[in-house]
Amino acid sequence: MRADVVDERTEVVDALREQVRRFCEREVNARDIDAAARIPKAVLEGLGALGVFGVTLPEAYGGAGLRLEDACRLVDELARHDRSVAVSVGLHLGLGTRGLVRYGTAAQHERWLPKLASGEAIAAFSTTEPGAGSDLSSLRTVAKEDGAHLVVDGEKSYVTNGGFAGLFTVAVSTPGLGGAQRGQSLVLVEPTDPGFSVQREEHKLGLKGSSTTGLVFENARLPRERLLGEPGQGPRMLAHILSWGRTLMSAGCCGGAAYCLDKTVAHAQQRTQFGRPLAALDVVKERLALMHARHFAMEALVLATARQQDDEALAVHSLAAKVFCSEGAGWVADEAVQLHGGLGFIEETGVAMVLRDVRVTRIFEGANDVLLTHLGTAELTRRASEGRRHSVSEVEAALDDFALSLHSTHKLRVFRQPRLLHALGAATAWVMASRAATQRAHLTQHPTQLAFAKLVEQQAHAAVARASTPLTDDTLVHAALGLERTGARP
Repeated sequence: MRADVVDERTEVVDALREQVRRFCEREVNARDIDAAARIPKAVLEGLGALGVFGVTLPEAYGGAGLRLEDACRLVDELARHDRSVAVSVGLHLGLGTRGLVRYGTAAQHERWLPKLASGEAIAAFSTTEPGAGSDLSSLRTVAKEDGAHLVVDGEKSYVTNGGFAGLFTVAVSTPGLGGAQRGQSLVLVEPTDPGFSVQREEHKLGLKGSSTTGLVFENARLPRERLLGEPGQGPRMLAHILSWGRTLMSAGCCGGAAYCLDKTVAHAQQRTQFGRPLAALDVVKERLALMHARHFAMEALVLATARQQDDEALAVHSLAAKVFCSEGAGWVADEAVQLHGGLGFIEETGVAMVLRDVRVTRIFEGANDVLLTHLGTAELTRRASEGRRHSVSEVEAALDDFALSLHSTHKLRVFRQPRLLHALGAATAWVMASRAATQRAHLTQHPTQLAFAKLVEQQAHAAVARASTPLTDDTLVHAALGLERTGARP
């Protein structure tokens, strides 16, 4: 891409981000949204007028045609003001519209993209069911052919934007469709479709302003043209869509952590303890430095992920970003509450709300424990095929040693041992974040960023060491739980 094009796009995004910041400072009150458990219609309309809902949609249909990286910067900004708003917009730009943009037909584009780009319609996405969460192979919502229609029956759970969406992308089981006896497909659903209904809003721990509902299909008849992409190819399409969704969600985690950092630094500079500001105490200095370093690595990993051009690389990076940023946001928010002291437990401070808001990010768009196993599998597969790398950092060499030792010790059996894959995935996420932070710091050569990158590298070393040294064996785990014979509680 030509440098002048990159500069032009950067200027456009910088200007839009500034407009979004000013709009949020003027119109978005996070405490009011949390208390009312809804985002005011005027906020959504205002963001639509700014063009936020069309950022990644094609210019031909009223969008801005910008990159995933650009959308991440906007979601980050939104999350600094309110996480419910950030989730609603991020879901629309990622999971909600990405499938339609990439796999939709010209007729589907013409019908829905203009309204989605303007914000007149907001998108939702649904895979989770009462009996199927991260396991997409267990879908029980079924779509069967009936002439020129698909008849859909089943239920969906935890649908973000469900209460006000104008278009739903829904994953369904389509046995026999497209030749796949156990195939899955994606279908496009409108709220007015016969046999389709949106259920009540869920009462949640955090992200109270965002809409979260269930969906019910009872003999719902959809024109066959509502199929998105090739029938039976749902898993392949979902892999790409979820990569976008996880990356944008990770950007929102960065914004939430940034808010907590700003609030905590200000508090530490103003609050006096033992005759000195908190910020002058060595223990507080160290914890603030670690919070800054973690946030720096989160941002670096999100940017590195969003810039991936290859689908497979994007998928792996998005796994690492989702896990690292969701865990990081929770840790930073918890540290913020702690450093605020008793004040941090009071809602008016704002950091308690962030702690509630970011908790679910470790669960939705793939539970972290499941994703860590996937990430460990991807890393082990890569290392087994490529062997040991040359000219890498010490921490990456340590990760190589761990992965190769698992393969040499367990051979192919290791792929049937989720605990080992989970441990490798956890180490891999830290090492990928460390690599991204180091590369970002070396580009700028800024002393503070170089120091942050070094701190992250030290933490990554510790993460690899923890992963490669299990705390206990199975016998001790079962003994500690009192389960080895009777299954009784201890």
